[in-house]
Amino acid sequence: MPAATESIAPLLRLLGRARREARWWIVAEAIAELAVVAAAVFWGLLALDWLIEPPPWARGVATAGAAVALGWLLATRLVVRLAVPLSDRGLALALERRDPRCGDTLSTALTLADETGEPVNAALATRTVSAAADLAGEIRPGVLFRRRRLVGLLMTGLLAAGSVGWLAAARPAIAEIWMRRLVLLEEVSWPRRVQLEAIGFPGGVRKVARGDDVDVLVAVTAAGAMPDLVELRRHTGAGWETVRMGSRGGSDGGRQTFGHLLEAVGEDLKFEVRGGDARLRGLRLEVVEPPSIAAVAIQYTEPDYLGGGRREAVASRVVPVPAGSRVDLDLEAGKPLAAAEVRVRFASSTVADSSPADQPKGDILLTAVKAGDSPATRLKATIESLTADAAVTVTLQDTDGITARDPFTLLLAAVPDEPPRVALDLAGVSTAVTTRARLPFVGILSDDHGLAAADVSLTRGDDQLLVPIKRVRPGETRLELPAGTPEVVSLADLAPSVGDQITAVVTARDACTLATGPNLGRSETWTLEVVTPDALQAMLEAREVLLRRRFETAIEDLAQARSRLESNDRNLEATIEQLGSAAARSRGETVEIAAAFRGIRAEFATNDLVTPELEARLVTEIAVPLAAVAAGPLTALAEACRPDAADGLAAEGGPVIANRAAEASSRADSALAAMRAVLARMLELESFNEVVEKLRGIVETQEAIRRDTLKRQRQRARELLE
Repeated sequence: MPAATESIAPLLRLLGRARREARWWIVAEAIAELAVVAAAVFWGLLALDWLIEPPPWARGVATAGAAVALGWLLATRLVVRLAVPLSDRGLALALERRDPRCGDTLSTALTLADETGEPVNAALATRTVSAAADLAGEIRPGVLFRRRRLVGLLMTGLLAAGSVGWLAAARPAIAEIWMRRLVLLEEVSWPRRVQLEAIGFPGGVRKVARGDDVDVLVAVTAAGAMPDLVELRRHTGAGWETVRMGSRGGSDGGRQTFGHLLEAVGEDLKFEVRGGDARLRGLRLEVVEPPSIAAVAIQYTEPDYLGGGRREAVASRVVPVPAGSRVDLDLEAGKPLAAAEVRVRFASSTVADSSPADQPKGDILLTAVKAGDSPATRLKATIESLTADAAVTVTLQDTDGITARDPFTLLLAAVPDEPPRVALDLAGVSTAVTTRARLPFVGILSDDHGLAAADVSLTRGDDQLLVPIKRVRPGETRLELPAGTPEVVSLADLAPSVGDQITAVVTARDACTLATGPNLGRSETWTLEVVTPDALQAMLEAREVLLRRRFETAIEDLAQARSRLESNDRNLEATIEQLGSAAARSRGETVEIAAAFRGIRAEFATNDLVTPELEARLVTEIAVPLAAVAAGPLTALAEACRPDAADGLAAEGGPVIANRAAEASSRADSALAAMRAVLARMLELESFNEVVEKLRGIVETQEAIRRDTLKRQRQRARELLE
């Protein structure tokens, strides 16, 4: 029969003590191992974070990994081991292996005590169980454990935990930073000998305009010697690139600034700074588009005297605007603005004769969007009166604090109201006039916006006479005074005398109402000498002689060209061309001489000296025939000498060049004959003039004798009366 359970009670109590001690052993060993590993993790994370100061995400990953490792260690070394059941048979076998005295007694006794086992010899079973009970009183459960190893592990765990406790007690700031950085993942720095501070990087981020040069500045504070090397490491597409930062200025109380210029930054950039034992990570440049003006609308209101109409100007770098206009600027930015200002600088006046007091100088703030206002995209500014060129400068700052690299500028060009243009001439007047002269003015008066008035100023010494030109209608931009209907001004109202000198000038005014007053336009000044009719007639007759000599020279030039045509039969073509040139010159001279004779007639008429005989001599007998010769024979001769004239002569037979020479000779003879006929008539008329001049001299002599006789008679009568 199997042994009773009570017979192995000492063995079961032994196995129970062994089970309890085994579990306490597992707990103590696991706690010691966990303390050692936790301390190692603490110091390892502290060392790595102190040395490289990784970003929060890296610290979070490291902390999470350490927590997972400790959890795994706790689960495998404590929870799992405690969960494993410790059977009586297993413990008995362990004791038998540790104590040679046991042999197989303990395990056999447990087997015999199992009532479910096979039947065995009762005596043998009783003896075996009794032996096991005796051994249970002698065996100690501690033989199952290596106490030195556990003691060593516990001491190591205590030391590891004590090191962490010592740090927390002795350097609570370090422990706090460890907790904040590795558990709370806050951005706090470890205490170092060197401190780095990025200037202008709030939160480690700085926004810059695309394409700008960015000067990265770092303030370095050192407890001892300043580090010799401060480096900037930036991340590019090819990896990390390291550059040395240069010092800016000298050291001031253990603080010095280092900087590096990043040129033309075109994309986002990550970088870090190293110096001494300090590291400054997580710095970033964010590239944004700079603020700019997307649309410009310019409207101006003309001055009242120009109609006061509102106009739209085309936006460009230079915007012409009539001087004195009110200018309204409407600017639209391409992005919301935090601050902006529009400034205008006026140049020196561009309006003639303007007063300096009327022209604003210096920078004038027209409008501004101040920081703190709601973001705006539209700017409006007004210049009440643009009296001088104005340079408008617009400076923008967006909500990111980015200021445009180059301000937007435009030039408002104040287009002055031009003075009236006076393009007049005195028709039929040279430098001398008589007291009965009537001055005919011909030409054009014009103004860009409209004439107001015009007058003729006649001055003789201190006397001045203003004669308004009544044909000027206010607001009219152009007035023509043709030769057929000139503006005639008589000298009679000025009462000139022979020997006086008279100046004449035409002045035109516009309707400008600006502070500068109306603009004035003046013609050239004509200076006229008052002479007797005889003196004027003598001057004009002398001019006739000069014109006749010019005509003689033209005839002689044409005759010489005609003679060369007969003598130079080797190069007829060149000679014909020379004859054509001479004909053209003679025709031009003849036309000018005819016009000059008509001018002489006009000057006689201006001075009220023209007579039917004079009209017939100057115009009918000379000017008209001269014009007929120029339009007829001379023109025909010039056409016959042209190279294309040979086409009509090819069908007449004979050499073409000979036919051309014959035709040119014939027409040259006709022209010379006509010119000589006119010259003969001019000589005949000149001889007649000489006779008339002699008769005029005789009459003047008789008149002088008569005046002298009367003077003597009066003097003799006075003497007799006395």
